[in-house]
Amino acid sequence: MNKIINQILNEIIDTEMVVLKKEDVYKSIETIERLYGVNLPLNYKEFLLEYGGCFTKSNRMYHPIEVTPVTPEDGFDSMVGFYGITTYDAYNIETIIQTYKDILGSIVMPIADADGGDLICIGLKDKYRGKIYYWHHEDETTDEDRKEYYYLIANSLEEFILKFSLHERIKNVDLDDIELFLDEDLLKD
Repeated sequence: MNKIINQILNEIIDTEMVVLKKEDVYKSIETIERLYGVNLPLNYKEFLLEYGGCFTKSNRMYHPIEVTPVTPEDGFDSMVGFYGITTYDAYNIETIIQTYKDILGSIVMPIADADGGDLICIGLKDKYRGKIYYWHHEDETTDEDRKEYYYLIANSLEEFILKFSLHERIKNVDLDDIELFLDEDLLKD
């Protein structure tokens, strides 16, 4: 991965997970490729080797190409972290693939947790190859007209990483919606 991508990753990564030894990473990549019958995009293999799995900072968000059903009004989406070759089962990519392969098929593969049960995926075949997509878990992968429910985030892994920036969500609080209840014992003092 190039210097700029590494620099951005270092800015957005909050915590890295325990990564298995390099030999185990190579074996896992081979297993994943055999399972899908594809060669993973080279840049994604490099990412797995270098970063494994990691959580992202909550104030680092990305601006997707296509708005998803959960994209807030500000246009920025967030994610929890990247799956990887790790001992942390909830973020171990092989475990995640086994969980979602029957649902997602072999066109895309999950690479990150978008929170709330949604996934960020990398395209593996045909027109999808190398592109990054958002899958909203409440949608099927296709509707009755075979329209697909993958939302394009970026045209490549590098473009996806470059889309991240520092973004603080502004939370509008209506003071009229706040109710205070004070304990009567507290009021006696």
